[in-house]
Amino acid sequence: MAYMMKFPRQKKVGGEIMEKNNGKIVAVVALVVAVVSLSVGFAAFAATLTIDSNATVKANDEFSPNVNYVQGSPKCYYTDDNTKTAITGASAGTASGKTWTGVSVPLTTDHKSVTCEAQILNESAYVAKLNKISISEVLSCASVVASGDDAATNVSTICPTVSAKVDVGSDTATFTSTNKADVTSVSSTIAANNGNQMVYLTIAYTSTVAADGDIKITVPTISLLYKTA
Repeated sequence: MAYMMKFPRQKKVGGEIMEKNNGKIVAVVALVVAVVSLSVGFAAFAATLTIDSNATVKANDEFSPNVNYVQGSPKCYYTDDNTKTAITGASAGTASGKTWTGVSVPLTTDHKSVTCEAQILNESAYVAKLNKISISEVLSCASVVASGDDAATNVSTICPTVSAKVDVGSDTATFTSTNKADVTSVSSTIAANNGNQMVYLTIAYTSTVAADGDIKITVPTISLLYKTA
């Protein structure tokens, strides 16, 4: 009788091995997809949130080197002169840095109001907010000359009614021969980055009696202080 050798029954593991391999492949593919997606997402995030460390602006940082009067810009004309013809014998003063000084203009029988204008330039890369309009002294009012046909003799009547007004954007400061008013609560006027802004100075008298000659008005220094918006 012949003996037959019995071998242990082998398990059919081919299917299970294939399933495990397939599972590993799926996991690897999923990991690759996740990494690629993360990379793309990070790239998009970095592209939209680029931060320049040199572009930091601190709160209330003064724009002292960046917002200044444009040199040589002032001019004065009678307010009712639509052509803005320069006034003979008037000085529009000098506007430079933070200050505008040396404005000296006549008011007459026919011209009760003079307007002067200058420009501010914001050379920074940021918008700036006007923080203060400062007037150094009260304005001066007197006859143009001590004597002569053009000198007003009723200055005592006219001068108490003379006032000067500084308009910058939506902010205003008014001062007279007896009062100077520094305005520190301004908050509405914004100077655009790399943009110009007009400064208007209006000098006028409101007396119902007209001046019987020329009256010389001398305006003190007008300073503007800008800070971060």
